[in-house]
Amino acid sequence: MNIDDMESLDEETRKEIEELRRITPEKHGNAFFAQAQFNLGATFIKNGNIEEALEAFSNIQHLHSPKLYAAAQYHIGEIIESNGDIESALSIWRNINHSDNPEIYAAAQSYIGFVLFEKNDIEEALLVWGNITHADAPEQYVQAQFNIGICLSEKLNKEEALLAWSNITRLDDPELYAQAQYNIGSNLLERKHVEGALLSWHNIEKKDNSEAYAKAQLRIGNTLTEQGDYQGGLLAWCNVERLDDLEAYAKAQFKIASFLISFEYKQAAIKELQLIELMDDAEAYAKAQFNIGILLGKNSDIKGAVKAFRNIKYEYDSSAYGNAQYRIARILISNNDLTDYTSAKTCFELAREVFSYEARSYIRILELLEVPETKSFGLSLLDLLNIVLDIVDILTLNFSKYADEEKPFERKLAHYTSTYTSNLLLGNDKNNTRPSSFRLNTINNVNDPSEGQLLIRKLKDVKDNSFVPLAFDKKFHAFISCFTFNHDSLNQFRLYGKQDNKEASGMSLVFKKDFFQSKNLIGGISYLSIDNTLKITEAISNINVKESHDIQGQKIKNENDDQELVRRSVMRCVYLDPTSDYFHLAQRNRLTFFREFGDNIVIKNGTKQSQAEYEWGVYQEYIKIITEKFEVAYQILKTTYKEVETEINNVRFTLGSLKQKELAILVDEILLPLKYLIKHSAFREEQECRMIYITSIDRPEVTMEYGSFLYVEYEPSVKDHLDKIYIAPAALQHKRYFDNILKNVDVPVEVSGNVFR
Repeated sequence: MNIDDMESLDEETRKEIEELRRITPEKHGNAFFAQAQFNLGATFIKNGNIEEALEAFSNIQHLHSPKLYAAAQYHIGEIIESNGDIESALSIWRNINHSDNPEIYAAAQSYIGFVLFEKNDIEEALLVWGNITHADAPEQYVQAQFNIGICLSEKLNKEEALLAWSNITRLDDPELYAQAQYNIGSNLLERKHVEGALLSWHNIEKKDNSEAYAKAQLRIGNTLTEQGDYQGGLLAWCNVERLDDLEAYAKAQFKIASFLISFEYKQAAIKELQLIELMDDAEAYAKAQFNIGILLGKNSDIKGAVKAFRNIKYEYDSSAYGNAQYRIARILISNNDLTDYTSAKTCFELAREVFSYEARSYIRILELLEVPETKSFGLSLLDLLNIVLDIVDILTLNFSKYADEEKPFERKLAHYTSTYTSNLLLGNDKNNTRPSSFRLNTINNVNDPSEGQLLIRKLKDVKDNSFVPLAFDKKFHAFISCFTFNHDSLNQFRLYGKQDNKEASGMSLVFKKDFFQSKNLIGGISYLSIDNTLKITEAISNINVKESHDIQGQKIKNENDDQELVRRSVMRCVYLDPTSDYFHLAQRNRLTFFREFGDNIVIKNGTKQSQAEYEWGVYQEYIKIITEKFEVAYQILKTTYKEVETEINNVRFTLGSLKQKELAILVDEILLPLKYLIKHSAFREEQECRMIYITSIDRPEVTMEYGSFLYVEYEPSVKDHLDKIYIAPAALQHKRYFDNILKNVDVPVEVSGNVFR
């Protein structure tokens, strides 16, 4: 194009272009010509004359100047790629040789890698980025190493990812160094290298990268408090400022508030939660408002609580919204000043995604309360539902600490099974066999003939010891998996831990608490799937930060972001004697404390004593409290049930036997959460806890196989959540095998301490 046709150019630029165009290889030499053409291209790009820039860069040949030829080819590739011709751009960048211009070569390799990454050709991208050396171009090198780390981490090649990120130094790029250190810490923590993770996060300074610093301080706080260093954790959370990162700030404030709540500083906690604004992070804001509502409600500020709950919108956080609507509904049916059955029903409908069983039951009760003939029955049924929910809460295992103890008493549970099943659950990396999912099996396979019947018989005062086999329930079928506090029990090895029907020939798989849903995270009774609801998501008090960054420093999703693992709560069974008032709650026995602490000595109140005896004494106090709560609730349950039976009989006289039958079915459904937690006292020695899932056998998650196999699968990985394995006395020949397949996950395989032959 003639220079006169370029209207955007000022006079000085026109003059500069004319002078550059006069330079030729013949008159001025190859190098001078190449520089002139390169300057022309740069000028044209600056002024938006792209075609002229391409022409100028294309005039530079390798013989003119290898260094400028490489730079020109790089810019030509950029222009072509920006026009959408990616393949041609790649071809041009690949023409650039390292020997021509190492720095430009590094930039080209970086670009090629990025394009390949975008095309999901990860292996090729890794090879290209690997061509870049620090000596070529430090800036391109550290970016390439960061990208390599991200890709390797996504491919679960954690060791090499850590090596790549470790190649990035603060001197090269402080901001990228901070991001790399953050990712190193996240990966190390995921692999249980807590000290290494903390060290990496502590390496991040605010001046490096304020956002990465804020996120690191949040993770430091979370990790330290989990280790019992509350002061250190609190200080770390306080280091997170709103200006650094809105999301991290909101979550840090939430953590600070949770810390204050745990020490009963409720007013201070409310003030911290009120600092979290919607613009900070919608999810954290929703959870903060929910907890403000809870705290205000406990402080008898019911109207303030309702206001806080109503600040939560579905789009902020669906779980918090469902919890809030449920709380509002409960207030509207229980507070005399705010009673509004119609609004309560609407709120329960909005809460069904999280509170499937409860919302459905309350709505049906509200329908009874709206009809004069069934109002009295509805009020009694409301009391029955409330006490059932209270008892479920009492029996659900709480994995938080008790008093000043360092660890929860009941933080581990054992599941007895065969060596064959254990092998399926653990898989074998060497043989490329994927682990099978843990299963909850049909209740109809259990060995207790009173299963599912004992509770109703006790409530009806039936005092005999004869039971008929449990009927098969298609609509509300129970699937269970059994756990116990007795990790190394000869009796349970003989009954359940056996292979090929040979006693004591199986395994005891001891699970850590994170295999289960914590009581603190329960949004509702998640083990009853009555409606076609979505999976229960993590609930209010759980805010975690586990993120990496993509090759442009943006947050990328975790592997489980799109589909979080569904964890279920686990509950202790209650053992009842059919012929008397005896009851017993499943619990640890004295031997388990001596097995855990051995001959350890502790100093308490200035006196040396056996740690096993001391911990056993504190645990007895803990269990006494739970037992007393259950006893009171159980007596209320029995009294309320009799009132309900009386009301049902009254309904028969006013509305007929068909209505009576319909309401009797509703009563059974309300008792459903407790039905499979009550066991015969003959099985007391098992000290059983249960994971339960009740649903229709027509649901898609229910698997039915030939040979009467009926089960549902449980998502969390067995291998990733084991604390240890006990191998039974008659299965010692399998120890070496299981040692080998567990060598990379730090799960010891111990020989049972019981004698047997």
